[in-house]
Amino acid sequence: MLERNLYDQYKLYCDERFTVGPYEGFRANNQAYIILPKDECMAEEVEMMAFCDFMRQAGDESVLELVPSRVNQSSALIDGVESYVFKVPAFNEFRGVRIQSDWDLGEQLYTWHKRGQQGRQHWKKASFTPWQELWATRLEQLEDWYQVIVNQGPQTTTDEAFLCTYPYFMGMTENAIQFAVDTQLDVKKELHDEPTICHRRFGETSWLYMSERGHIVKPPTAFLYDHPARDLAEWIRENRPLEESRQNWERIASFCGGYEEWQVLTPYTWQMMYARLIFPLHYFEVIENYYQAQLPHEQREYGKQFQQLLDRETSNADFLGELADEAKLSRYPQMPLLDWLKGQTL
Repeated sequence: MLERNLYDQYKLYCDERFTVGPYEGFRANNQAYIILPKDECMAEEVEMMAFCDFMRQAGDESVLELVPSRVNQSSALIDGVESYVFKVPAFNEFRGVRIQSDWDLGEQLYTWHKRGQQGRQHWKKASFTPWQELWATRLEQLEDWYQVIVNQGPQTTTDEAFLCTYPYFMGMTENAIQFAVDTQLDVKKELHDEPTICHRRFGETSWLYMSERGHIVKPPTAFLYDHPARDLAEWIRENRPLEESRQNWERIASFCGGYEEWQVLTPYTWQMMYARLIFPLHYFEVIENYYQAQLPHEQREYGKQFQQLLDRETSNADFLGELADEAKLSRYPQMPLLDWLKGQTL
């Protein structure tokens, strides 16, 4: 079906299929393409295209190039899913963006953010909702579920765990909100604190590796407009050390070192990054998934994930405390005290 859809919609004859990360790819006439579901697009489509065009014109050939359908539409139905087809840029040993270490990744992310900040005039209407407002809305939803479980009584062990842990994570969320608000009110912004092109959740698979030499491409469906601290925080969140190991601390140091090769993080960026790390994103996600799940086996799986999250929370609190201490002692002595982290237990 995929081959037929590609030919009907794009007049491309699929010679070979492959996968890259979670996505399907194919080759046609010695050109590689990647198929991305349209519902993964985080920005308005017109904004996504503006982001792509600007970054490619600014010299970043690793950004995938959209291929219009044969009737000049941006997307088409492929294997029953409305999808985009993107052309993969050609690269070789001497051409193309290569990332072979966490340092390289941080350095490339800084370059990406810097370029994105220079293109603001190309998407003047782009905006983003302040994080604290989004977090407050999600907290209200969680409070609604909490009251429902309190009123009806817990039916499962996950319900019981939710009732027991909600006050703790509510406190974490309120602290994240207050830390973000205080930063915006009290810390002066600098030139490097302007919004830029970011990603929904920057992590190990946000940029796709196309070769063993580290050549990468950047899927545009993840692009959105936000503060650069978003990408920094989400990569650190994904790679934070949650056990007795120094390896991930070394990875974080290398990633941040690469990012700061040309510009040290401003106090505003650091504190917004830290506010985002305080916000217990994974707690919200797993609880939201659990109570929205329609099938029993899905609820059981989310219940297991919830317990695993709780088992790691002490390590997460230790990480946040150590990160704050390091920053206050060696970088930002004026940063607000975060003594509330010490001694926090579920």
